[in-house]
Amino acid sequence: MKKKKERKENLSIPSNIEKTILNRFKKPFSKKELSRVLKIKDDEKLNFIVENLLKKGFLVVLKNDKFGVPSQMNIVSGVLDVNPKGFGFLIRDDLKEDIFIPLHLMGTALDKDRVLVKIIGGKEGKRLEGKVVSVVERRSDRITGILKRSGSFFYVVPDDKKILKNIFIDGGRDIEKFFEKRVVVKLNDWLSPKLNPTGVVEKELKSENRLDLIEKMILIENGFSENFPDDVLNEVKKIKFNPEEDFKNRVDLTAKNIFTIDPVNAKDFDDAVSIELRDGKIILGVHIADVSYFVRENSAIDKEAFRRGTSVYLVSRAVPMLPEKLSNDICSLKPYEERYTITCEVIFDKNYRIENYNIFPSVIKSKRRFTYEEVEDILKSKNDDPFYNDISLMEKLSEEISNKASLEGRIDFDIPEVEITLDSGGNIKSIREKKRLRSHKLIENFMITANNLISTFLTQNAKITLYRIHEEPDIEKLYHLKDVLKEYGIKIKRLDGRELQSVIEKSKESDVGFIVRELVLRSMMKAKYTTKNYGHYGLGLQYYTHFTSPIRRYPDLVIHRQLRKIIEGKIFNYDDLEIVAKHSTEREIASEKAERNAYDVAKLYYLKDHPKKNYEGVITSVTPFGLFIQLKDLFIDGLVRYRDIEDDFYRVCDDEISIYGVNTKKVITIGDRVLVKILNIIPERMILDLKIEKVIKKKNK
Repeated sequence: MKKKKERKENLSIPSNIEKTILNRFKKPFSKKELSRVLKIKDDEKLNFIVENLLKKGFLVVLKNDKFGVPSQMNIVSGVLDVNPKGFGFLIRDDLKEDIFIPLHLMGTALDKDRVLVKIIGGKEGKRLEGKVVSVVERRSDRITGILKRSGSFFYVVPDDKKILKNIFIDGGRDIEKFFEKRVVVKLNDWLSPKLNPTGVVEKELKSENRLDLIEKMILIENGFSENFPDDVLNEVKKIKFNPEEDFKNRVDLTAKNIFTIDPVNAKDFDDAVSIELRDGKIILGVHIADVSYFVRENSAIDKEAFRRGTSVYLVSRAVPMLPEKLSNDICSLKPYEERYTITCEVIFDKNYRIENYNIFPSVIKSKRRFTYEEVEDILKSKNDDPFYNDISLMEKLSEEISNKASLEGRIDFDIPEVEITLDSGGNIKSIREKKRLRSHKLIENFMITANNLISTFLTQNAKITLYRIHEEPDIEKLYHLKDVLKEYGIKIKRLDGRELQSVIEKSKESDVGFIVRELVLRSMMKAKYTTKNYGHYGLGLQYYTHFTSPIRRYPDLVIHRQLRKIIEGKIFNYDDLEIVAKHSTEREIASEKAERNAYDVAKLYYLKDHPKKNYEGVITSVTPFGLFIQLKDLFIDGLVRYRDIEDDFYRVCDDEISIYGVNTKKVITIGDRVLVKILNIIPERMILDLKIEKVIKKKNK
């Protein structure tokens, strides 16, 4: 045990190492030179440090086994976004202007890889242009496609059109049996851009139905796997829940009225709540599954959870971040069973203001597993359910939290969610909007409160921590939003969260309510993880993190580890936090893309299977090539190309929210309701081409 601890200390990274390198090296350097400057003779320790700095993007590998510091070489980091037409853009980590990358300068990078790019052009007002100098991390080492042949030579044509080169296949006696079939390919290291990437066929991609096939392809394209590696499964087998093992180090809450509120199909219950009146105070308990107790740092389970970053929820399946034995059993806060938790206890005074809070390891026994609908029924009927008093008090507290949050600038976009029902054959049976209930808002408010307090605590007690930030919108975007909303008869007095929430709320029931919400949403920055705090604009909070979902989000698991170290007075390793932040943000983006694509494909299958002559929709976006129209009740956008509007030749107006007919002077605007028919629909490629039959109603000012 002592040897392991010493080895871990030996492999730690010296403090201020980055500052030392910046001060001592102004040009490329070798590993030997780095060893001399850092005074490290141990090769294993030096390799560990170099690997860590390469992962961070702080160092880049150059020619002749030399290293360089990107910030000193006009090199920037980010994620490559490839266009199927044969070029790409670097989406920069520093959020500055995207960098154009032509195909011949992409090197061995593939779409959504994390890369380092050297800026090589773009002065005097021209678009920045760059060259990929290093692939820091592959999005995925697997792709799907159709196996083809040329003579005795086999290759795979990728399904993902953003992968611009065919994959040459390493031969084998059994390869011919996959000819003209869809296969999964494991990529080899791609060392030279002059050659095509190579790979090995792992298996044929079989499916039970068309949606099943598409979802499997989507998962692979975005770096998610339904199966866990053997070393992970072997570790899981050894994990057991022993109720007596850690009781002495936890507060026993098993007698408390604690319960869960989740969707009807949920299996991974990672949060539970409780409430009580004590000496005129309201005591809210937010109890979160203590996953960090079972998933130890640097274990095989931990490394796989980091790789995945998050659970992903498609139409017909959920792919968990943790193996099922943990996510649905040992860590899940199932009713009537003792479970380890981290509790955030919040004390409110009689005016519903937060007076104090406590954070501590605990053990609970959930008294009930509620669905959101069950809680809503209890609130509506005011029945004699034994939990009515608790739920009623929670609802009142939630209402007061909402009122206070609104005054502090929280923006509630109230984005509609869609529920898709499948039949036994995997076909889409129905599509409907999920109704947002008071019970949803209740849990949302309590989780946000806990996340805010945990972040406040860690800011005060930790050297560095993970934040979930949402930066203020770009001021030019806000002024543009102000001008656009004026076209809808909506005047904005102040460019802040309170005013934007007021605009959304006031327009909610009007014809333009949907468009107003969309326009405000588009003006926002993307939320992300980072170790630097910029606050959370959308929530109106100075401190915010993710603590409440450690079963399905890796940053929450890291936050739990940090909390436990502080509570136990132990040292927390901060070295990898920025890596965790960047990687987790990228995995979140990948999961959102996977979920969005799966739902869009399902909706398109439904449209194809249930054709109608015409559909009603709303114009949601104006682009240089056409209009996007969202179909009513289906929440999917289709494209109307200008060439398919036959009554005139149309041009985009200066306001970028309207088009006008050159001859008729007819104006079509975002928010107009239209009747459309389908020209072309290809679900597998997410193509929906529409044609406007007539404008039903112009948007009202």
